[in-house]
Amino acid sequence: MLSPASIISPLAKREADVQGLRYDSGVKPTRRAKSASSGLHAPDVAALRAVAVKTKVWLELDGQFVVGDGGLKLLLGILEHGSLLGAARQIRWSYRHAWEYLRRAETALGMPLTTPRPGKGRSRGSALTEAGRLVIERLAEIRNKIDDAVGPLGPTAADVAARGKRRKSAPRAGAGKPASPRPSRYRDGDWRRAR
Repeated sequence: MLSPASIISPLAKREADVQGLRYDSGVKPTRRAKSASSGLHAPDVAALRAVAVKTKVWLELDGQFVVGDGGLKLLLGILEHGSLLGAARQIRWSYRHAWEYLRRAETALGMPLTTPRPGKGRSRGSALTEAGRLVIERLAEIRNKIDDAVGPLGPTAADVAARGKRRKSAPRAGAGKPASPRPSRYRDGDWRRAR
């Protein structure tokens, strides 16, 4: 059953108190946190000036992530270097992370962003498709508008690089064992011999 306390908003309760009406909700008052003006030290203005505003831009298709700022740098690196490996090295991502990032983006879009360039040596690598170039144009356009409006506040090169680094896996169950190889169960190491 609904009670008047659950229906009347807190704003209406305050207005009723201001007009001289007493509203009793039947609820005991609880402890409230102290506000900044109730005896706590004033906020440090210098600390507020040091607060940095950051922005992130990404493209989605039907609510699914496609490409973000790191992907933009990856695609620009492919355009510059002509290879996924060169682009991954430039933004300090592992090759595996860069490759999986592209595959997820291509799956989300339903079309390839890069094509392999056959050949040997330096002629080999990757090239952007028309869809890859359009993604760069769209994302770069949005990123530039934001940067022009509020300043370059996107992720730094170190932020982007940190996303693609190899993470150390959790220790396995046998991590407490010595690192040396396990000694053989057999006296002379030959498993074919009977004891």
